Amino acid sequence: MGFIPELIKTVIEEGKPTVLAQIIHVEGSAYRKEGAWMFFFQDKTSIGLLSGGCLENDIHCRAETMFGTGKTAIYEYDLRAEDDIGWGRGIGCQGVITVMLRDVDRLLLRLLRFMHRQLEEGVPVRFIQSMKDHTSMICYSADKQYGTLKDAPIADGKIRPYERSAGKIHIKDESYYQQWIWPSPVLHLFGAGPDARPLVKMASEVGYKVHLYDWRPAYCTKEHFPTAASFSVNNMEHLMKETVFRQLDSVIIKTHDFQIDQMLLKHLRNFELLYVGLLGSKKRAEKLLLNEQFDQLRTPIGLPIGAEGAEEIAVSIIAEMIAVRRGAEIWPSLVSI
Repeated sequence: MGFIPELIKTVIEEGKPTVLAQIIHVEGSAYRKEGAWMFFFQDKTSIGLLSGGCLENDIHCRAETMFGTGKTAIYEYDLRAEDDIGWGRGIGCQGVITVMLRDVDRLLLRLLRFMHRQLEEGVPVRFIQSMKDHTSMICYSADKQYGTLKDAPIADGKIRPYERSAGKIHIKDESYYQQWIWPSPVLHLFGAGPDARPLVKMASEVGYKVHLYDWRPAYCTKEHFPTAASFSVNNMEHLMKETVFRQLDSVIIKTHDFQIDQMLLKHLRNFELLYVGLLGSKKRAEKLLLNEQFDQLRTPIGLPIGAEGAEEIAVSIIAEMIAVRRGAEIWPSLVSI
């Protein structure tokens, strides 16, 4: 488990003394980049990951001195050594990683709760914190904010969905660390046939909250889809109209029913979504769309890797959704912040 919304939720639910570790700067190459989080608990457990395993033990030892102190500390790890003595372990990541440790005191815990509420509503938040003064930090979304930092720079205009924005900034000649934190990605999957099972499993494993919709109660069950976040069984037209779509959501249509697919496509054209994919050939899609434009639609769905069978097709679809979310190709939309 390494997605920040999940980490925050766990820390809030556990309620144990905790230290937050964040990668705040990377020079050269590294396993994780700026913005990676990890939490260490006083009972010697931890969640998240900052490296491939070479730094965690040392960071954990340093974290043990910080529980309940309300302090902040910054450490630099040079992984460029090519011998077996340094952190490089014999040609390691070849980078320099700066890690900030911060005791999760009452103020930070309140900010984490604020983040959790916003992220659960599908709203991204920006977190700004002083690198010296542990009492100076703020967290804000499009219309809400919480914290003690005054004169924080408020973003305006547009930001790319799931943009990796993290690093140092300066406010009145003081160094701060800022980061955009995005909600867990959401996938609405219409069609719960047997071929959807590996797709739901893989999507859940890479962090998607999968909401499943079907008109067949025998198909759309926890038994067949143990990792799905929710199950909706009803007339598909009713389900479609009752579903709330957000701008950061992804949608996949794989009902294998021509009329249902056509109805879904007609409805989805009214929304701006992060990703819309349709199972089937381009010729079938053209018939479904009745020569009408749907520029956001991706069909045939998935990256062209020559996939065969439900498992390989699921891999190609997940890869395409990640590519879109991570900005590996032209973004279909912008999110107002």
